[in-house]
Amino acid sequence: MKATLITNLIIPALLLLAIAGCSSPQKETAFDLDNAKKEIDEANRDFVNLFNRGDSVGLANMFSIDGKSMEPNEPAFIGRSQIQTHYSIVMKAGANKLGLLTTGLWGDENMLAEEGEFTFTDKDDKLLDKGKYIVLWKKEDGKWKLFRDCYNSDMPLTGNFAETK
Repeated sequence: MKATLITNLIIPALLLLAIAGCSSPQKETAFDLDNAKKEIDEANRDFVNLFNRGDSVGLANMFSIDGKSMEPNEPAFIGRSQIQTHYSIVMKAGANKLGLLTTGLWGDENMLAEEGEFTFTDKDDKLLDKGKYIVLWKKEDGKWKLFRDCYNSDMPLTGNFAETK
């Protein structure tokens, strides 16, 4: 009698509970692009503040470990060490103020693509360069980090480049 009770009642009940547990809808947390935009806006404010203070080390640390900065007219700077060295040179050459404006943001919890506009000015607010950029952001240690940074100028070419047009 005891074996029949287990076979006929308890085992089917346990199977039903197991099946119900496996098939119940799982609540997935939807990616919140609006919240991600707030995080990117904050990261951009930090980036601008670090640049404007001349902190090339802090700025390089905003890049992911495998980050890459792809700037006009020169090879890419790969990794934080090369990025830090490059930005140190740029800052010492007179680009003292950076301005960023995000014009679009797309992606998911793994990768974001940001489109925007930039300006570089000197200490007297003289415009040195302006243009557009694309940044790919990825999460690293719970924070959005620059994974790929690429920008180019909207200003006319000068020197030998202008003469070849």
